[in-house]
Amino acid sequence: MSTTLRLAALAVGLLLAAAPAAATTTGDSVPVDSAAAGFCDATLIGTALRAPDFAPATQKKIDEDIAIARAALAIAPDREDSYFWLGRRLGYAGRFCEAVDVFTRGLAVFPDSYALLRYRGRHLARVRQFDLALADYQRAMDLMSGQLDYFEPDGLPNRIGLTLGTYKSNIIYYHAQTSFAVGDYHRVVEGMARSYTLVPVFSRDDMLPPTAYWTYLAYRKLGMVDEARRAVADIPADLQLVENAEYYRAVQMMQGRISPDDLADSSDSTIKFAVAMERRFNGEEAEAKRLLREIVDDSAQGHWPAESELLAPDRMVSN
Repeated sequence: MSTTLRLAALAVGLLLAAAPAAATTTGDSVPVDSAAAGFCDATLIGTALRAPDFAPATQKKIDEDIAIARAALAIAPDREDSYFWLGRRLGYAGRFCEAVDVFTRGLAVFPDSYALLRYRGRHLARVRQFDLALADYQRAMDLMSGQLDYFEPDGLPNRIGLTLGTYKSNIIYYHAQTSFAVGDYHRVVEGMARSYTLVPVFSRDDMLPPTAYWTYLAYRKLGMVDEARRAVADIPADLQLVENAEYYRAVQMMQGRISPDDLADSSDSTIKFAVAMERRFNGEEAEAKRLLREIVDDSAQGHWPAESELLAPDRMVSN
């Protein structure tokens, strides 16, 4: 580690150590480790996962951030955020199973941490342990019930440095999104609606496309075509977004403003997944499967929605 990096790590650690430790309470959190997490080396369809190929400068920054986070945790293991920052930094590097381990270590110390449960749930979904992820999200929602909401700290700030998400809105959103993997489409619809009501007013333009995207897909999977079309019909064509431009393009296709053919050259997985699903809904099954497999193959870490559609397209929770 360079002298500059050592000093930075020491400074972060001292600042953390000087701050008051977070209080812990008792509760039940699911014991999970990377072995239980499972899909660290292969996708749901058995294709190999690989390390993301970052540009050298990006990789250097990621490695330095992880080193600083490790130093902070070593100095201040009695702080909740020491665990979630190391776990999140590992997640940004694509090291999801290692991240799960860190969050689990944190939950052994802070069993009632809705933040650690939120982050572990997200990373469990990324390693295809959907039921465990849903359990973490559900417990996080229960813990936050009746409490004030808080903005999540951004580890990867957007272009204007504005934090858009809160813990409550994100926990409910990701619980709903993960429900898509297990075929609980009614839960997707309900959760996306609840999540949207909780986002700050200034974030609502940005959160409209992703919540509408998953709502549309869930309704289409239920065969409720009219409801799906209503879910996207009133989204205006002139939203001013900070984030989620890819979701917006996909939603414009769902609205019929643009055709799937107009997005054929897109390499973005969010857009390609929407196109693949539109092909499937239109009966173009061979093309849908080709696109879904392409999405998985083109991503170093796979793509669980596409994998779920390839593995079990008829999955559905009975309600």
